[in-house]
Amino acid sequence: MVKNMKNTKSLSTFRFSGIGSGFSLGQALLTGFLLCYAFICLMPFWYVLVSSLSDPQMVKEGEFKLLPTGFSLQSYKIVFRDRRFFNGLYITLARTAIGSLLGITVQSMAAYALSRRYLKGRGIFRKLIVFTILFNGGIIPNYLVMRNLHLLDKFPVMILPMVFNPWNIVLLISFFVTMPDAIEESAKLDGANDLVIFFKLAVPLALPAIATIILFIAVRHWNELMDGVMYIHSDALKPMQVYLYELVVRTSTGNMIEPAEQAITAVSIQTAVIFASSLPIIILYPFLQRYFVKGIMIGAVKG
Repeated sequence: MVKNMKNTKSLSTFRFSGIGSGFSLGQALLTGFLLCYAFICLMPFWYVLVSSLSDPQMVKEGEFKLLPTGFSLQSYKIVFRDRRFFNGLYITLARTAIGSLLGITVQSMAAYALSRRYLKGRGIFRKLIVFTILFNGGIIPNYLVMRNLHLLDKFPVMILPMVFNPWNIVLLISFFVTMPDAIEESAKLDGANDLVIFFKLAVPLALPAIATIILFIAVRHWNELMDGVMYIHSDALKPMQVYLYELVVRTSTGNMIEPAEQAITAVSIQTAVIFASSLPIIILYPFLQRYFVKGIMIGAVKG
């Protein structure tokens, strides 16, 4: 029986020989599964890139494969000649930058205050925040509120409703709770007030979590469509996602405006715009990626 247990243990700890430390069979299977999953996730993006760079006629006939067939930049030339593309890109960049800065400031300050044990009534406020995660007024009440505040067809209407995000605040609260009380007490003995403690002590300690929440806020602002459709009617204020929506509708129905567009397939133009509009957020992600895992995990594990 002892011999069988030893054989079972040796099979469970089987390792592949190679360079460096051993690599267990379980790790190999997990790595293979994750690689396959990553491949599946990357395929749609790769399809968009290849379609935008292939000859539009080849795309129309379905002859392109994993690599661009008949390399062509005609779709990008049409996209970059469209003034509405750059206007939508400018509005989206502006709302993402301003919305992320304002959102992380309000949400981090609210989370820090609600994480302090000496705050009276913090339990009630935290329950109200959780309540808003589960229930909301809906589209029509939100529209009526924006109309009564005279924010329709104005730039702030795309930023103010997203300043206070209850889910992000809950994540930040779980982080700030882990901050030792001794740090705050020693700072107060040195004469620091709450704002000084927050900006000079709490924020540097919570930088991984704050960077993660900034990424969440930025991606949401970048991908938001409904507020531009519901609240914005002026072409000068339409964000990128509304431009993409109108482009898909126009090209899908064959309602091309320019003669150059009529010579290019709808798929080629759509994929070129999608790829070009995704580049800024793709470039931003690597700079915040190193904070991502740490920011999510810290505060989730106690002890």
